Parts: sequence; C-alpha cells; structure tokens
Amino acid sequence: MDASGDFKSLGTAEAVPAPIPDDTASVRLPAPAEISVEFAAAPRFRALAADWRRLVQRCAEPNVFMEPAIAGAIYTVTETPLHVLLVWSPRAGEGVELIGVWLLVSARPSSRLPIRTLEAPCNSLTFLGSPVLDRDHAVAALAAMLAAVARNPALPNLICANQIAADGPVFSALMAAVERQGARVVAVERRHRAKFSAPVAGQSAPVHAVSSKRRAEMRRQRKRLAERGDLRHVSYRKPEEISAAFQEFVELEAAGWKGRASRRGRAIRNAPPLRTFAETMIVGLARDGCAGIEALRLDGRAIAMNIWLRSGRTAFGWKMAYDESYAKWGPGSLLMEATTESVFAEGAIDTFDSCNRDSSAALAQLWPERREIADLVIDVAPGGSMRGRLTALSETLFRQGRGWARRTYKSHVKPLYLRALARLTTRAGSGTEGTER
Repeated sequence: MDASGDFKSLGTAEAVPAPIPDDTASVRLPAPAEISVEFAAAPRFRALAADWRRLVQRCAEPNVFMEPAIAGAIYTVTETPLHVLLVWSPRAGEGVELIGVWLLVSARPSSRLPIRTLEAPCNSLTFLGSPVLDRDHAVAALAAMLAAVARNPALPNLICANQIAADGPVFSALMAAVERQGARVVAVERRHRAKFSAPVAGQSAPVHAVSSKRRAEMRRQRKRLAERGDLRHVSYRKPEEISAAFQEFVELEAAGWKGRASRRGRAIRNAPPLRTFAETMIVGLARDGCAGIEALRLDGRAIAMNIWLRSGRTAFGWKMAYDESYAKWGPGSLLMEATTESVFAEGAIDTFDSCNRDSSAALAQLWPERREIADLVIDVAPGGSMRGRLTALSETLFRQGRGWARRTYKSHVKPLYLRALARLTTRAGSGTEGTER
C-alpha cells in the first residue's frame, strides 16, 4: 500500500462522483490498413469497455491505473489535461482490435522545471505508469505511440514514465520501441517494492517469508485482540458495500498519523479535491468489478481497513489505515495476512503488487518477493534533444537529493526526535506524579 505523497498536484473542478457518459458508444474507427493511434478523451474510452476487457485478457502486463474508471475520475472531477492513447490493429477478416492503451497527463516534471511533459501514472493516487499492451504486439504498439506523440505538434516530446516494472515484459518492449524509433530513454531512479505471488498448486495459503518467531508473534497478537471482543475479518465486493466502506476508511485514516497537521494533508479527508477524486475512482472501479475493501473489526468497529484494486489476474494494494490505539497488536499486519489469504483463495489472482514506493515499507517484512521499479524520461525526438537531456539530468539530481534527505531523516533526525520526545514525556509524567502525591 502506498504511504507517500502530499497530493498537492491534484487540481479539481466542481463536480460530484458520477458514471462516465456513454454517449460516444456508437463511435467507431474505420478499419486501418496498418497500426494506427487515436488520441481520445475519457468518454470515448469508456465507450470501448468491451474492447478494453478483451485487451486486458491478452495483455502483456495488467495495470489497474490505466482502467477506464481512472480516466473517468480524472475527466469528471479534475482539471488535469488527460490524453488517452489508443492503438488499433487490423483484425483478421474485418474491423480492428485494440492492442494498446496509455493514459498520459500534461504536467511538469517532479523537479519542477518550467517545461511541459507527458506523465504516467496520472497523479499521486496512482502507482504504476506502464501502458497496457497486447502481448503479441507490444513493441509495435509502443513504437506507434512514441511516433504519434513525436508527430503531434500540440504535445511535448518528453514522457516521464514513472513506476514502470523494470523486470516486466512492458519494460523490455519499451526499450525495443525506443530503439526502433530512434528515441532516447534515461532511467532516473530504480528501486524495489514488495509483491506477493499466489501459492503453488496444492498449497492452501501463501508461503510466508517471515520467520517462525514472527508468525508466532502474529498468532499471539491475534489472540490478544480476540480476548478484547469479537474479532472478525470482513470483505466487501459489491459496489454499494464498497461505497459505504470507503467513507468509513476515510474517517479511520484521518484519525491516524496521516490526519495530523504535521503530515501536510496526506489524509484523504483533509483534502476535499483529493477525496472527490478518490471516491469517484474507487466507486467507478467497484462498478467495474475492479476494487475490494477488507476490514478487521473488533465488536463491529473497524480497527484496520485496506483498499485493494485488480485488473486481469493482478491485484494492487492501494491504501491502508488502522486505529493507532491498537497498534501494539499489529492490526495492519493481521489484516494484510487475512487479505492475501482471502484474495488468493478466490483463485482469480496470480500476483499482489504492494504499490509501496520502495522496500522500506512495513509490508516488505511480510511479503517475500520484490518488484523492480524504474522512473524513466523518454525523449521521443529522434536522437533526443537538449531539453530532454536537461530534464533527465534535473530529475536524476532531484531524486538523488530526495533520497539523501530521506536517509538522513530516518538515520539521524528521526531517532533524535524520538529520544527527545521520550525524555519530555518522561519528565512530564514524573512531574504529574509528584503533584498527585
């Protein structure tokens, strides 16, 4: 689950959650003689739901953050300029088939250089930027996309393709497409995040990488919680259930550390534009059968909740929250253990992507596997450009500086702060006790 981002880049228009209009359902492309690229809007993409589902079934690598519901949420409630790239190929006999989809937004690079770029994923609530491609036409579809962007005078020639699975087939196809088009690509950052694969045949539950001592500790924590009341794991799958559970999740998250003023509005509830987008996105995905919510309840009250998404046979951890008054019993870890068992037991999921920024997240202690993630700057101009080189250099230096700041904070600043806080707390407690005596 993601645990980062302040969401300040998300601008919204006045709107309420609503389904994507289907008034373009009758629009069809003429059959091309070769692969073609269409720049579409979200309503057009929604009208192609059947084509999209067929593409997901045969895609090289699923990505829930390219779903029509994501495009619809951006289109309906934000002011972000969205470009839906659709790649079509002639189909044997007659007609065309969809072989590629990439959602890109117009934005500035994370280093805040005063230039325009195209970016994926689309905002701070989406955590994988890879296009969805037909496994048999991946290179051709990507090459066509890059060429179409290069030819379009209204679009910048730079694509910041962030959070791409570097160990997946789409990354390999992208490298081949860049070479084919004579473009230039620079990896500005690489890292790893946790993932979890479904158990092999004959196993009733996923194999845990945690030690026997850790598993014993989790059993003890579960027992201690159960002693305090009726402890239950509840799953929500129906759209109306998910809509209600989402509201409960928002309140639970805001009551924790993300809701504090010092976290700069990271809680969804504290940022109205963020909440509108998130609710529209989750409700839309639930309507398409692509979202679920899990809850760990004690006497009916949620003490931990997580929202997960799915596309094809891959699940994606989106957000988690827990009641900090129960932190010593590890409700988040207990819920994630129950979630993976529940999701894999349904038999429709092969892999669970944590969507964490990197392997420093707590979930990495429970999930054994890693997925390599890369952030790329793609210059579609033949041979590259000076602007592309400057952007790549700026992004690289920015990521290195941010990484150094994070390491310094975790290694030096945070320990000093916690020690000082402990001393102040101890002194305050001692003073109170003395007064009471």
